[in-house]
Amino acid sequence: MGFEWRRPLSRFDPGWWGGLGDRRTVLVVVGSPELGQPVLDTARLASTDPRLRVLLTTLPGPSDAAVDALLRDAGTVPLSWREARSGDFALVVAAGLAPGRWPSAPLIVFPWKGMERAVHLAGRKIHGGPVVLACAHEVDRPLLHETGATTEAVVVGDSVHDRIVASLPFRDFYRRALGVGRHRRLVVVALPAAGAANRCGGLRRGSGTLAHRLLTELPPEGFQVLGLHEPGTLPSPSSPSAADLRNGLGLLPLEADWRAALVAADWIIGAPGAVTRYGTITGVPVMLTDAPPRATGISSAAASYGVRLVAHRPVLEQLTEAVAQWRPDHAQTVVRGITSEPGRFDRAVRRTMYRLLRLPQPATIPVAEPVSPPFRIECPADRPIDV
Repeated sequence: MGFEWRRPLSRFDPGWWGGLGDRRTVLVVVGSPELGQPVLDTARLASTDPRLRVLLTTLPGPSDAAVDALLRDAGTVPLSWREARSGDFALVVAAGLAPGRWPSAPLIVFPWKGMERAVHLAGRKIHGGPVVLACAHEVDRPLLHETGATTEAVVVGDSVHDRIVASLPFRDFYRRALGVGRHRRLVVVALPAAGAANRCGGLRRGSGTLAHRLLTELPPEGFQVLGLHEPGTLPSPSSPSAADLRNGLGLLPLEADWRAALVAADWIIGAPGAVTRYGTITGVPVMLTDAPPRATGISSAAASYGVRLVAHRPVLEQLTEAVAQWRPDHAQTVVRGITSEPGRFDRAVRRTMYRLLRLPQPATIPVAEPVSPPFRIECPADRPIDV
């Protein structure tokens, strides 16, 4: 199975392998839709080179169905992990590591789930070739002397950051794709992950979830509420509720590009995490439902980002105040903490990729592209929902 990604914004196309001589094969490992974005951005870089063919596979896990939907929407059927592990590849690109046997080829890893775990697994030599940990920020560069000489860390930047920035001029386009009318405002809410408390700053179920309060306190003719799942987490089975969906809550599917929803938003609300952190790039008010955790270094300096949303005050009043008080420069510490190489992801990753492939780079300058338009699921008020 193989594909050529000829349409650079969003689509994979099936491709024929013959007639192109000695082609190198790049395996892209997608563990979940949300964490797959950096590796799919890397696949885009590789797919434009006729010397390379790109194959995809999924790691076994709870997000298999969503990953399969993501890749089928991209026009390709992935290899099974069992097939991929025994395949012959020139390069493997993955978001995170998992224990077990991997293909014997150079490996680029984007350690979204934590540099410490990635270093630990790389040090256990689960992989037969050299391992490159692709860091977003200089402060993420780990001390690798304990993991072995085959592991290195390279600061390549952050593809999520760069593609959000590239998408900002198309904000109106994404809003139309989400059905946001000219006279309405979009509130994007990060939904609780499995095992997380479904509350807003002490707001208990008895007094209503955050989504419920937004839907009941905000006039529907002026506001639209869109829920999206926190990237890299398992969705809570109780969030959102069927009642919330019937009452007008939009839901971004796991396989949709969550980055476009941030660009389209007028407010971004959630617990400290990827949604609110990357939301600071857009310049709209970011409202936190919980206090950021204590940390050190850049994270500590950025811990004050966002406006705190409290339970005892009307939501509309707080949204209005957030607009009046918010200054995008207040969140610049957070934005600078995302990556120390803004705008350089494509160039840095391509340089690293071709170094491991031992091929000269194409004579082009890659640039970050806008993300694909989002889509949402809505339920008509008169249609029952099975949950």
